[in-house]
Amino acid sequence: MNRLVVLLALAALSAAQYHGQPQTAAILSEQRFLAGDGTFGATYSQEDGVEFKEESDASGNRRGSYSYVDPNGQRRTVTYTAGKEGFVASGAHLPVAPAPAAPQPQYQPQPQYNPPPQQYNPPPQQYNPPPQQYNPPPQQYNPPPQQYNQNQYQPQQSYRQPQYNPTTPPSRFFPPGKLNLNRTPDGFSYTFNKS
Repeated sequence: MNRLVVLLALAALSAAQYHGQPQTAAILSEQRFLAGDGTFGATYSQEDGVEFKEESDASGNRRGSYSYVDPNGQRRTVTYTAGKEGFVASGAHLPVAPAPAAPQPQYQPQPQYNPPPQQYNPPPQQYNPPPQQYNPPPQQYNPPPQQYNQNQYQPQQSYRQPQYNPTTPPSRFFPPGKLNLNRTPDGFSYTFNKS
């Protein structure tokens, strides 16, 4: 009897897991907000185990996390920050960059072992070039006669107004859950729960 109960519990657990395509996973819950000072946030979870959360501050810095279930059934979570210092991600499954090598001492010459620099002062040279005069030959400019081509005026083709194809109004969408939208003068908040 106990084996039957355990077997049925395992069957129910495996049937409850999502086995569909990740492209068609339904959103179970979603929340978003935007405030007048520039802060915003978003969070959602899907039926395939994907979860996402992100918030920003008034300076534009973002912090958040996302997680998913890998093919081995393990939940993988990545947390991150993004801002003026760049994008920094961390997670237990992410590789870590090796520590930078310790700085090595550099060569520094000691003055007592180096001869003093020698200076070379060549004697000054005097050069007096002979004065030059340039006398160009006189030139006379004779432009070639210009010929004007008289183009025939050809009217452009008349403009045809594009044909207007009216768009059919979209059908009314009824989300499969509870939808709530709150508007304020400086922002909004939005929540959705599939129940």
